[in-house]
Amino acid sequence: MKRIIRSVAKALWRMSWPARRPFVARLDARVSRLIAGTIEARLITSIAESSARLERIERTIDRADRAAAVMVEEMDVVLNGLTREVFRLQAQVERLQRGLGEAGRPDPNVLSILDGTSEDDNAHEEAVDRARVG
Repeated sequence: MKRIIRSVAKALWRMSWPARRPFVARLDARVSRLIAGTIEARLITSIAESSARLERIERTIDRADRAAAVMVEEMDVVLNGLTREVFRLQAQVERLQRGLGEAGRPDPNVLSILDGTSEDDNAHEEAVDRARVG
């Protein structure tokens, strides 16, 4: 019995296709429009938010680029000044060495260019002795 009813229902369903086709087409079009509208609305808001974020990121990158350029310029100025100062000090050391000459050349093991027989050494020893007493 169930088999007979099923076969009759299938036959009626197939025969009603020409009548169902316009309804199915309209239903399909309406569902497609609703889905497309929903997707479009969500995409537009997402695209707008993404665009705003991208603009903020671009502004931040531009500021970082400008800051890096300024820092590079400052470092260039500092290094140029440091280089000039090093050259100036080297020239001054060479003049001092030439002024001392070979006779007054300091001992390489001593950190001072003064010899150890000056009156300052006696004063230094007296200051050390006074510091020990106190």
